[in-house]
Amino acid sequence: MTESNDASRLDKLAYELELAKQSEQQARDLRLAIEQQLCDVVGVKDEGSYSIKGDYYKVTTVSGFTRTLDVEKWQALKNRLPAHVAEKVVRTKLEIDTRQLKSLQGLDPAQYNKVAEAITTKPKKVSVKYERLEVQ
Repeated sequence: MTESNDASRLDKLAYELELAKQSEQQARDLRLAIEQQLCDVVGVKDEGSYSIKGDYYKVTTVSGFTRTLDVEKWQALKNRLPAHVAEKVVRTKLEIDTRQLKSLQGLDPAQYNKVAEAITTKPKKVSVKYERLEVQ
């Protein structure tokens, strides 16, 4: 296959992806508009769920808040709380520092192998990006 055939196949597939993403965005916009209309009909609590049944569907709206912790402020104030309160309200989350893990793999494979026993590794979905080039 020549380079121009590869390029035209690439352009055709990228164009098809662009059209599919536009269709996907239109479908998403329509879905969001319908969801908003359902929220208007059913009602929404500040936090929690609310349901209404029709003849053919039961529709439930669920709402809430995303709460994030300012770690520096928490460290400064947690000692002003009783320990049993502080321990119940904020949990400690263990997570992998991927950069350090990859570095360890290259620098000390034996230690990496020990650490890797506690880690499950799964491949991510491949990401495909496209950009429309302006023809000049």
